[in-house]
Amino acid sequence: MTSLSFHEKSAWGTLISLWIIGASYFRSVWEMWQAGQLHPQSNFGLAIGLVVALVIILAAYHILIAVTARREVEDERDRLIAWRAGNLGGLILSIGVVGIVFQILVGGMFGDPVAGSPVLIANALMAVVFIATSVELVLTLVFYRRGV
Repeated sequence: MTSLSFHEKSAWGTLISLWIIGASYFRSVWEMWQAGQLHPQSNFGLAIGLVVALVIILAAYHILIAVTARREVEDERDRLIAWRAGNLGGLILSIGVVGIVFQILVGGMFGDPVAGSPVLIANALMAVVFIATSVELVLTLVFYRRGV
């Protein structure tokens, strides 16, 4: 990983950390839901705990790569990659949020109990953010490898 730029190392570390923490979070949510224990209080505690863990891991990782990296200047290529990946990630996020709103409205019209569950809606939104962020990070890595 020594030939990678700071931005590439950052994207790799963030992506791996996000997948590990995200997989742990959604596995726990699934198990709580299957056991009938998915309540706002338990879900909130789980979410806060894993967000704090993600922040600590990413802060430590970024400090480590910043200390060991050579001095770099952000150029047009870096900004273009961030812009393109961010736009596509934002598009995925928008589509996901609109899809969830549509599901709430349509499900509500037909009396679907899932459509009115705040905990399930919150977790669906968390999943959309997870997917959109993963797409943005993967695209960032692809664009760096391809040269934009």
